[in-house]
Amino acid sequence: MMTPVGSPPARIFTTWGTVLYVDDGSRELRHGPIDGTPENAFFLADPRREGTRPRGWLALGFGESARLIACLADRSLALPEGDDEGQSPSATMLTVVELERGLVGMEANGTFLCAEPDGRVTLSKSWCSLWEFFLLSEDLPGAPGDAGGAKDHTYTGFHVNKKWLQSFIVDPRLRARVKKNSKAKKLLIYGYPRWSHGRVYYDLCRHLWDKGYIVDILNWQVSHATYFSEFTSFYDLFITALDGVGGLVNSYGMAYERIIGLSHHEFDIRMLIEQKGLEAFERLANYGVVSEFLYSRSIMLGVPRLPKVAPLGINFAEFHMEIPSRLETVGYASSMSAKTYGIEWKRGELAEAAAREAGLAFQVAGSTASQISFHDMPDFYRTVDAVVTSSVSEANALPVMEAAAAGRLVIGTPVGNFPRNAYEGAGIIAPIESDKFKEFTAATLRYYKDNPSEFVRKCQDIQKAATRFDWQHMIGDWIELIETSR
Repeated sequence: MMTPVGSPPARIFTTWGTVLYVDDGSRELRHGPIDGTPENAFFLADPRREGTRPRGWLALGFGESARLIACLADRSLALPEGDDEGQSPSATMLTVVELERGLVGMEANGTFLCAEPDGRVTLSKSWCSLWEFFLLSEDLPGAPGDAGGAKDHTYTGFHVNKKWLQSFIVDPRLRARVKKNSKAKKLLIYGYPRWSHGRVYYDLCRHLWDKGYIVDILNWQVSHATYFSEFTSFYDLFITALDGVGGLVNSYGMAYERIIGLSHHEFDIRMLIEQKGLEAFERLANYGVVSEFLYSRSIMLGVPRLPKVAPLGINFAEFHMEIPSRLETVGYASSMSAKTYGIEWKRGELAEAAAREAGLAFQVAGSTASQISFHDMPDFYRTVDAVVTSSVSEANALPVMEAAAAGRLVIGTPVGNFPRNAYEGAGIIAPIESDKFKEFTAATLRYYKDNPSEFVRKCQDIQKAATRFDWQHMIGDWIELIETSR
């Protein structure tokens, strides 16, 4: 039959590294290994777009000879040639639910397409989770990076397992197979996928995808030596914290000229100098820092190459919540203790001592050794009324920004970008000296505990000031960091 001509026909891959195909004998739609199965099943987009989401059909082949597929609760079948119209079952029109980072779900009447463990493909699930996530080889109209069509990258109103979606990392080997013909700029972030680094990298993947880039994460705590070459040429640039540069160069033979080195803290600047010397900074494709504080620290540590400032952002709407009516519990969202070069710079015990002295409960979100997921941080902020940070050194600490967006009372030391944040209304600056920090913080917490109306007013001001932290105001600097790489 002749099918409508929409965007190019797209092959459909599962997140487990299999691909959809139609079995030649049974006409059944199945999924199996990418190598060795027929390249004959496609998603055909309907150009008669209705609403904001792409729609279309699964089909055996495309063009004049395409045969549309009926997706049923127990299996999916290619319709007999010439009989797809008016037959029972009939071809299934699927709506594409764009999730994030190139992952999609496909549904009809609230039921999702599923790649079953036994190889069947069914339209049978009321929830979209791992077996219901797919990757398409072609961008659809209105998808990130596409100039035409309306865009809707939210999945509000659909039953999506958000926890599984957010925690899933697409294997770079799979991405290279799925998007092998894409013209988009491709970036691979080599880094730690948990805690604050993981939060930043996850957010960058999402927001840069929406700007037309392909971005994935490679966990630097795992060895990828046996298969690294399978995706090396696919990605244009590798982004890593400065303490990951040595790993890319030494373990995987990556050229400095393909690496964007990113400083999250003054310690990683010192590490790269010690490991590779000052000349390493000159050889990098680009060199960035996450705060203005690190810009000056880089210069003072003797690095002649001036970095580009790419400040961290947060998803304001994700953290925005109702402001508490009174101050009862103080939160701490970092490691209680951390030493680098023999220097203790977190000093969590000071934050706890100040909270106890003010007669308040003290609650810790986690530590480097025992971490909660960064996706669970909004839930943590709901359990506290204030957040205190007591570090001697930070670059652009996320907890004080997230807590501000949550409308919590924020108190921190004058390090990193926090002085600027506080000056613009998103927090209260405490002295950095230990005894003065404890005295000031305890007195400030006690004041707001005893004056609930002032506490609410201050939290309202902090939350309002935090709107400028949203990624929409920061992502442009990251795009400049990428596009000015040499």
